[in-house]
Amino acid sequence: MIKKNNMQLRTLLRFINISVMTTVFLTGCASFNRSSETSSQIAEVPVTENPSGEIYPGKVIWHDLVTPDPVLAGQFYEKLFGWQIDYQDQYSVVRNGGKRIAGILKVKPADGKTKEGVWIPSISVADVDAAALLVEVQGGKILKGPLDRGKHGRVALISDPQGADFVLISTKEGDPADSKTDIGGWLWDEVWTTNPETIQGFYVSVFGYDGLFSDDGYVVFIRDKKWRAGMRHVRDENEHRLWVPVVRVADPQETANRVRELGGIVWVAPKDAPVKGETALIADTMGALLLVQRWPPQLSTEEDE
Repeated sequence: MIKKNNMQLRTLLRFINISVMTTVFLTGCASFNRSSETSSQIAEVPVTENPSGEIYPGKVIWHDLVTPDPVLAGQFYEKLFGWQIDYQDQYSVVRNGGKRIAGILKVKPADGKTKEGVWIPSISVADVDAAALLVEVQGGKILKGPLDRGKHGRVALISDPQGADFVLISTKEGDPADSKTDIGGWLWDEVWTTNPETIQGFYVSVFGYDGLFSDDGYVVFIRDKKWRAGMRHVRDENEHRLWVPVVRVADPQETANRVRELGGIVWVAPKDAPVKGETALIADTMGALLLVQRWPPQLSTEEDE
């Protein structure tokens, strides 16, 4: 993600390790009940205009927002982050500063009930079919695929052993190269789990992570000396097992204020973060969760590499 020394590693963990175990949050946060309902519409758009020619296993290289109202949700992000969205009937493409970064997939609740949105990451693997077999061996489920999605690559929609959904992906021309994260771009991704001891081995096996870094119970998955994803222990009795992305912002407090103005929810304000002012946990107008974070932090003199 970002080149860091040991001190910076510990510093970043303090910023992203937000306490989310509040009653109001645990009873109200978004859940995603079976992304397989619309999995046949997984994007066929390429994940990048500038493929590297290389595969970076274990790296999150794409994000999909699954939501019942793409326009309402999209307008929230356009005004909050300045994203540019090409709205289509079922699948809309999101850009940040002209760079393709995500898609928005429309989901119509089958039972007539309100369905909240959720962000789903696509994680790179060298061989989707082989990784899918490992998923089943390790106790996960294949919800859809593996199948080819044109220029997007070969994909499979997966549920980990605790029910958090993500996509395995193998691109045809290579993944996006590691680079500095722009304001409004994806800074990080983490999976929330109620049982990190059992789920940790699942992700290590499926993605071949060859290193782990832990601080106060927060685990970072490392592959080829690169930070690729995090794992957060969420202590609750509800079904809050999902992946949550992190967007880089210039000012978390200003972003949180804007979230409220736009009709979203601020679950954890910057002032309540472990290092005050650096992060916030928010939800869009359709309930999809994400974190926003300033990087580098104000107290740091280090710059992105």
